[in-house]
Amino acid sequence: MEHNNHQGWYGETFVAAIAAAAGFQVAVPYPDIGKDMILGRDHEDPELDVQIALQVKTRRIGDLDPAGGLKITLTIDQFKRLRGRRQVPCYLVVVLVPQDPAAYVRVSGFELVLWHSAYWVSLEDRPLPIQQGQKSVTVTVPRENLLTVDAHEFFHRACEEVPAP
Repeated sequence: MEHNNHQGWYGETFVAAIAAAAGFQVAVPYPDIGKDMILGRDHEDPELDVQIALQVKTRRIGDLDPAGGLKITLTIDQFKRLRGRRQVPCYLVVVLVPQDPAAYVRVSGFELVLWHSAYWVSLEDRPLPIQQGQKSVTVTVPRENLLTVDAHEFFHRACEEVPAP
């Protein structure tokens, strides 16, 4: 597999593994139009079912300067698909991956370790850039928004009324 495609596939799988550990279902939209995956959690009361949509970007460790957060450039179309209030909240997730795909995973007889880390941000309240002809916008993903199984603000924001299974 070509390196960039491999990196993107690994990044989405990395996020899916965390979501699965947090008790979410994972679906991949077909066709993918600005959202790479939908995470959902069913509740015994279907009115309390929840979903969140994700756009997943990957970067190799060392390609970003982590000072002040992770700077990611999005096209204006990508930005528009993530901003604003929606029935299904949308998040941008950035997965940092090792430079060498051979270092993505370490397996032993008692553990599976996925390298490296993912960070998230909501662009819901971000205004549209006002410069005419602007083709991209750079957003900052805070390093404190580490995506973990216990990332309460991320997973529980979408599930405020849905108890964990």
